[in-house]
Amino acid sequence: MTDAVKDRDGLRYAVALIEIQGGLVGLWAFLHDLIQTGASVPLTLLPGVLFIGLVLAASVVAGVALWQDRRLGYTLSAPVQIAQLIWFVSAGLTVRISASGWLLADVFLRAPAEGGLVVGWQFDAAHKSGYALSLAPREDFTLALNLIALAILVWLGFRLRALLPFHRGR
Repeated sequence: MTDAVKDRDGLRYAVALIEIQGGLVGLWAFLHDLIQTGASVPLTLLPGVLFIGLVLAASVVAGVALWQDRRLGYTLSAPVQIAQLIWFVSAGLTVRISASGWLLADVFLRAPAEGGLVVGWQFDAAHKSGYALSLAPREDFTLALNLIALAILVWLGFRLRALLPFHRGR
């Protein structure tokens, strides 16, 4: 086995583990929260709740398929990662999905209530939460880019391009 194949498989296994573990941690928290507060979820949030549950479950399925090196793993991982790419906190809505479970790395733009703009980054190696969805009013506005999802999407782009049928003969 060549070094390039070993490296590619190593990255595939790493991404698969991130998706499986992140999806399972997220689903566990999601189901726990749903059992605790399910009856009090506003109807306006119901589509978001269903979407978050779908993304977290799809993350596990994509991770298992990636581990087995199945095409489904690559094609399902792309929308799973796209759903996690951007997150935001605004005056009336907070949306965040993170199926990387134990790892959080973001670049963000924050507009505090006091005025001005803050550009920053955050890295958390012990991140526990898999999602956030809220209608609670916030004074700050934050728009962030999930760097883990971005890195996985770039890797997926290269892998999917190599899997296309018209590239096989080269």
